Amino acid sequence: MKCFKPVLASWVLSCLLGMSAIEAKGAPGPAGPSGPARMGPGAGGPGPHAAPGPRRGHGLPDGARELWIGSMLYFFAAGTYYLWNTERDRYEPAPAPAVGASYDVIAYPTQGQTDEQQARDRYECHGWAVQQSGFDPARAQGAPAEQTADRYRRALSACLQGRYYSVQ
Repeated sequence: MKCFKPVLASWVLSCLLGMSAIEAKGAPGPAGPSGPARMGPGAGGPGPHAAPGPRRGHGLPDGARELWIGSMLYFFAAGTYYLWNTERDRYEPAPAPAVGASYDVIAYPTQGQTDEQQARDRYECHGWAVQQSGFDPARAQGAPAEQTADRYRRALSACLQGRYYSVQ
């Protein structure tokens, strides 16, 4: 369970920030951004119509977990990241994803909030911080001015503090 927590935390954060949106053309990976013409088993990889989870026989070790970082689909197993290589028609080890600018704050629940409540609070406070600051990190095309990012972080912090979190 210890190995799963960082992956779960990354997944929850990606979902909460809306960064795991999949375009109608298709997700990166076996189908690639080329769209429906390459989707499905036997068409350049298993594609999005295959069973969910890691695709066996395409270079992924047993136990590999899906991990969306931004709009990129990685798989992670035993400390190694994997990306789809369209030229070789398989998943291959890849460098760890680059760490982008962080607009998040560290918040600790002080009232025994459940994991579900924490996720809901994060989601709702993110939406409120976007309204207050005019900045949405999930849709940012580049780094904003520092004062814009700071306004977002302050709004997110204020919302979470109002819901009984200790914010660092």
